[in-house]
Amino acid sequence: MGLLSLLLRTALSHQDGNIHPSHVNTLAQIPSTIATALLKFNLDGHVITYAVCPACHCTYEPQSKLGCTIPIYPEQCTNKIRPESDICNEGLLHLRSSDDQGMVPLKPFAYHSFPDYLAGLFSRKGIEEMIDQSCDKAMAYMKEPRQEFVQNIFEAEFVRTFEGPNSTSKKKTLFIDRPDGVGRCLFSLNVDFFHPEGMRIRGASASCGIISLACLNLHLDVRYKPENMYISIINGPQEPHLTDLNHYIHPLIDDMVSAWYRGLRLSQTALYPAGRLTNSAIAIAICDLPAARKTAQLASHSSHYYCSVCQCRHKSTVGRTDYDNWKQRDTSDMRRHAIQWRDAPTSKEQDRIFNTHGLRWSELWRLPYWDPTRQLVVDSMHCILEVLVQCHCRDVLGLTAASAREKMPVQPAFSYDFSVAEPGLTTLTQKEIKQVTQIQTLLVAPIDIDENQDIAMEHLSSKLLQKNSSALKFVCNDLDCLPVLSRVRKANYAMALVNWVSLGSSAASETDTLA
Repeated sequence: MGLLSLLLRTALSHQDGNIHPSHVNTLAQIPSTIATALLKFNLDGHVITYAVCPACHCTYEPQSKLGCTIPIYPEQCTNKIRPESDICNEGLLHLRSSDDQGMVPLKPFAYHSFPDYLAGLFSRKGIEEMIDQSCDKAMAYMKEPRQEFVQNIFEAEFVRTFEGPNSTSKKKTLFIDRPDGVGRCLFSLNVDFFHPEGMRIRGASASCGIISLACLNLHLDVRYKPENMYISIINGPQEPHLTDLNHYIHPLIDDMVSAWYRGLRLSQTALYPAGRLTNSAIAIAICDLPAARKTAQLASHSSHYYCSVCQCRHKSTVGRTDYDNWKQRDTSDMRRHAIQWRDAPTSKEQDRIFNTHGLRWSELWRLPYWDPTRQLVVDSMHCILEVLVQCHCRDVLGLTAASAREKMPVQPAFSYDFSVAEPGLTTLTQKEIKQVTQIQTLLVAPIDIDENQDIAMEHLSSKLLQKNSSALKFVCNDLDCLPVLSRVRKANYAMALVNWVSLGSSAASETDTLA
């Protein structure tokens, strides 16, 4: 881009090097960086900056005033954390002296408009074709028999039975059935929190969150590319507590409710210059286990309500394997209890409902199709790799760092019923009793079949000579192979034990009893 500006300047210059004033104005409008060029096209999308209460995380949408370009926010928080508590009344704004914007939010939350994001998807021809084809192929797949293994989420049982917004009790219409060419998009919702400053010795001191959507209509190779995903960031440094997360997903649910009932009308798309109507839905919420429970406002996985799908309750039932007797939770009852918690007049009543049913009000219940027993999923990385596989490898197989440092135990070549040197029944010391066990292990240890037997016996003899005479004598006496000499030395005890092993291995080789 700098070279382009230089070439134009050279071409527009006179022989004396001067440039006409009109040309100077033209050259000044040429962007010198990619960021400046993109700014001219206004491709960043529509962003709404909410004011967030630093105390209770309640979000406030900016209001506009006729003739004023600066967004207007309330000065204090008017939220009630609990039904009977006083108004929060925390300050929301501060004066930023670096510019003329006046009062700005102390804690901003940049909400990226979902309709604007959706319009960006449908503005690309290849993406729009992919969105429509996924629904049409799924409808054609409905005529085929159900398969045990599915390769695409549009072949799954949930999508095959997911009814659309225009479905009635008399006429059932699937969501993937596109009447009059309506665009139908299914999304996966992800809410997660991470530590931007890394882990400290005393633990993490800051936490940020992310709210993202991925269009399931797109193929896997393009579905999770940054330009195809919807993302909003929850600023730190504190993670929202309990129901505080509802304040952040509230704007997104507002748009998703409109996208479901009325639909979003796009004025122009890549395939429809005159515009088209679209409907969108959140088909699945994929999070790690703690974030999944916080997003759906269900009790923690470590509580008595440890399962979000079935009616298994209380920690005493953990480990039940009679899955034929497991009963799925009733979604209508869960919705009713969540509404009761939201409308409870006192915090005591809210606590009673939560302790009895294990749930609070979640913004996701505003979606008429929301069913946490089917749509709330722990992602495969955390569920399979970090939990199931980790448990199998570490706990079942014992593949830990400590086991890796341990020496592999030597498997004996044969078994023999040695006598045990018990303390109090022998004159041996504790060290010599320990050596008796080591000597017995050496005698039944396997011999390398590729090694010469004489050399192997020499190695065994050298190891036995490292033990005390009393320990060697105890083993020789136990095996009835004491050397018959007037003056017995340690070497004689060792040689007697080597001969015992040598005779035993020769006899075993003749009868082919050793593997």
